[in-house]
Amino acid sequence: MKQLFEIKIEKLAMGGFGIGYWENKAIFVPYTAPGDVVDIHITHERKDHSFARVSRYHSRGEAFVSPMCEAFAAEVPCGGCDWLMLDYKAQVEVKASLIEGLFSHFVDREKIYPTLASPMPRHYRNKVFMPVGKNAVTRKPEYGIYSRWTHKIVSHSACVNHPPVFDAIATRIAEICDKSKIEPYDENRHSGNLRHIGLRCSADMKEILVLLFTLSGKLPFSGLLVKQLTSEFPAIVGIVQNINREKGNVIYGNETKVLFGQDYLSDTLSNTRFRINYRSFWQINIGTMENIMASIRSVIKPDSKVLDAFCGIGAIGLSLAGQIKNLTLLEELPEAIEDARLNAELNGIDNVSFITGKFEDALPELVTSNCPDCLIMDPPRSGATKESIETIIQSGIKQLVYVSCSPMTLARDLRLLINSGKYELQSLQSFDMFPNTWHIECLAVLNRI
Repeated sequence: MKQLFEIKIEKLAMGGFGIGYWENKAIFVPYTAPGDVVDIHITHERKDHSFARVSRYHSRGEAFVSPMCEAFAAEVPCGGCDWLMLDYKAQVEVKASLIEGLFSHFVDREKIYPTLASPMPRHYRNKVFMPVGKNAVTRKPEYGIYSRWTHKIVSHSACVNHPPVFDAIATRIAEICDKSKIEPYDENRHSGNLRHIGLRCSADMKEILVLLFTLSGKLPFSGLLVKQLTSEFPAIVGIVQNINREKGNVIYGNETKVLFGQDYLSDTLSNTRFRINYRSFWQINIGTMENIMASIRSVIKPDSKVLDAFCGIGAIGLSLAGQIKNLTLLEELPEAIEDARLNAELNGIDNVSFITGKFEDALPELVTSNCPDCLIMDPPRSGATKESIETIIQSGIKQLVYVSCSPMTLARDLRLLINSGKYELQSLQSFDMFPNTWHIECLAVLNRI
C-alpha cells in the first residue's frame, strides 16, 4: 500500500516501535518517538493494527536529539539501535514506563522499581559480530550491521555502542583483506571467504580477542594479518579463525583455528576473575551487570544453599560464592560447565558443585535430594518451560531470583508463579543493559509464602 497518511506518534512500545493512530487503529512505526509528526506508508496490514515506515518527518518530539551517527541516519538505517534519536534520560524513562505497563496488571506498583540507567550510555558493548560484504560502488570489503529485518549491511566506521578500538581494528582488517584479495562472503552465491568479524574485550580494555569467521579453512595471508594487527593493537591477546562451511547467515561453525595467542580473554565481575572462551556467553555491559550483582547480593542470605541455573561459565554464582554456604552450578552445555570449573579453581572457590544437564530435567531431583534455599535463574530469551515453573511451585525453594533479558517471557513466568499462591513478588527491578535499543534486562525477586 503506497498511500500516505500523516499521524502523530503518541507513545513507544516493546520492539522499538512508535505508536500512532489512524481511524482508531494502532500503527507501529520504527525509528519514531512520542511527539513526532510523520507521513507513513503501510507495509503490513493486520486486523486490529498495522506496521508502517516513515516517508517524511514533519516535526520531531521534545525528546529528539541528533543521533550523530551516519549509519542510523541513513535512508536504510542500521539495525543496531532503535532509540538513538532519543535523549538518554528519555530512553530510561520510556523503559521504566514500559515495564510498569507490562507488570502492573498483576503486581503492586510499589514493588516495581524505576529502571536503573547504564553507567555508560555509549561505547558500552564488550562484544560485537559484524557481517562483511562488498561495497556496491567501490567493490571493496566493508563491514557493518544488518538493517532491521534484512541482510543488507549498513556500513559504519564509528558505532556509538562499540568501543572505538573495535571499529579501528575492523577497519584495518577490511583494508588488509582488500590488499590481500581476501573476498567477502556472498550469502546468495555461497562464495567468497570472510563472513563476519567478531571482537571481544575486557572491561579495562587491556585484553582484546579478534574472531574471523570464514567459509574456507584456508585464510590467505593470515600471517601478514596477524603481524599487522598485533603490532598496531598490542591489547590483542588472541586471533581466532572459526570456519563455517554451511549456507546461510549462522555465525559459528564447528571448526576453529587459533592464529595467534589464545582463544579466550580474562575479565572481572564483582572482584571475581573469569576466563571467557571466545564462544562463551558474557554479559555485554559489565557496568550494568555490576549493578545487577549488587542487587542480587543485597537479597541473598549468608547461610543460603544456592542453585545457579543456566549458569554458563558461572558468572553470577561464583561472584556470590564467598557470601553463601554452598553453591551448585547447573548448565546444559558441557563446555560451559568445564569453564565454570576452571573459573572456580582460578578464584580458589571450593564450596561449589557442578551439574551438567537441562534445567527441567535436573531440577526435580535437586529439589528432592538437596533442596536449595535460593534458586537463581538466568534463562534464555524464551524463559523457563511450563514444566520447570510447576516444579519450582511444588518445591520447597524459599527464594527465587530471576534474571531475564525478555520482559515478556518474564511476565508470563511470574504470572504462573504468583497465581499459584506459593510465591509473592518482593521486588522487580529493570536495568538498562542495552542503551539506545528497546531491550531491557530485569531482576525479579520472589519469596515463598
